[in-house]
Amino acid sequence: MPLKTQEEFIASLRDGRNVYYNGERVTDVTTHPVLSIFVNHWSLIYKAKHDPKVKDIFVKRLDEYGEASAYFNIPRNADDLLARAKLIEATTAYCNGQFNIAQAIGTDALFALMSICSEVDKRYGTRYYQNVLRFYDRCVREDLAMAVAQTDVKGDRSKRPHEQDDPDAYVHIVERRSDGIVVRGAKVHTTGTQAVNEIIVLPTRNMLAEDRDYAVAFAIPANDKNVKIISRAQASKELGEFDYPMSVKATAQETLTVFDDVFVPNERIFLAGEYEYAGALARLFALWHRFTAISYKPPIGDQLLGAAALIAEYNGISKYPHVRSKIVKLIRYVETIRACIRAAAVEHKVYPAGIAVPNPVYVYIGKYHLADNFHDAAKTVQDLAGGLVITQPTTRDLENPETAKYIEKYLKTRHDVPAKNRLKVLNYIRDLTASTYTGGYNYVLSVHGEGSLEAQIISTYTEYDVDRCVRYVKSLLNIE
Repeated sequence: MPLKTQEEFIASLRDGRNVYYNGERVTDVTTHPVLSIFVNHWSLIYKAKHDPKVKDIFVKRLDEYGEASAYFNIPRNADDLLARAKLIEATTAYCNGQFNIAQAIGTDALFALMSICSEVDKRYGTRYYQNVLRFYDRCVREDLAMAVAQTDVKGDRSKRPHEQDDPDAYVHIVERRSDGIVVRGAKVHTTGTQAVNEIIVLPTRNMLAEDRDYAVAFAIPANDKNVKIISRAQASKELGEFDYPMSVKATAQETLTVFDDVFVPNERIFLAGEYEYAGALARLFALWHRFTAISYKPPIGDQLLGAAALIAEYNGISKYPHVRSKIVKLIRYVETIRACIRAAAVEHKVYPAGIAVPNPVYVYIGKYHLADNFHDAAKTVQDLAGGLVITQPTTRDLENPETAKYIEKYLKTRHDVPAKNRLKVLNYIRDLTASTYTGGYNYVLSVHGEGSLEAQIISTYTEYDVDRCVRYVKSLLNIE
């Protein structure tokens, strides 16, 4: 079964999808001056599958399929989970140091659906598990990219789904037919909807019996005529690679994804009213997605560490003890994340359908650590770089002979390091940690991406066996 090429993937997005950007309908996301940056970034995983340098990481031989995307390998043990983490980290490194979850997030959802749907079928005699397997089969065979729409707009947060003034504040079933269902509502924070083939929709929270119609999960093609994709504004190719070395190559895009009375045929439905399982599905997907999060973060930590060490060297301060202390601080930051990844994989649990699931405690601790310390890590890099991160001249100043000679003379530090090289690193640090585009995005993403800090606290407390420690102390004190 042939794997898609980068060009074939990009061509698959020219399908008439309803995408809007800055108030205008986009006729072709692959040629749009802003959205095409993201399309090209997302397409890099298809390039990697044909790159002999990394193909052994990105491609795996699956029993029924032959060579396939390694993302579709269903984890059965610790080795599979470690390989998945390595794949996700390699993807970030290969994609210019920015996360790319074009197939990671979809398989996160599929693995969660396999486990939960097998349990729903046992209780209700439904056929959701078979639906998931058929959809999985199609995704593998056609090497599809997927987005996951989970977070509802939620309306009044103090009210449950069925209590909302506007019933469409959560995606819900508005009509049940013999051949399928009709759904209405919208999801936010949906990453990559502009550049995927399929959208998987999941519930965002636990439900009560009164919320039955909101307990819905399904998959729908991204070009469905009743799906409206409203994309947020981001970077532009016009920024220039010297001044914005990250943002011009790898910008992220999220959408408000509207389901305007979308018909979902029976074979694409994974949950339709079984409210008791909505919360379990939402939580299990979140666990998988947070494992993905801690797996794609190390290369970003490596960038912070590498930029800090390089600018310290260029500034001539790398040998000072306080500088080395800051470098070690960054080492602790990134390697603690990697330690949590390994612990989560090795101490995994086996869920229904025989799927090895990462240990939730280590996943949540890793996610909290990376989120809570990202801003401090960025501050450390900025501290070593100095104020020129935001005050240095621009590309055009370097291109003008009248000003370039002064820049080279006065912004040079070491005799063997051209001023232009130093400015390249400073621009990289600004774009990575302080620009409106990549930097600002990373600041918020680290806190809210894949779940907020408070979500990690709640999840860690729920999953950890605190009573074990209480019993231990009681035994030491001879308290029965």
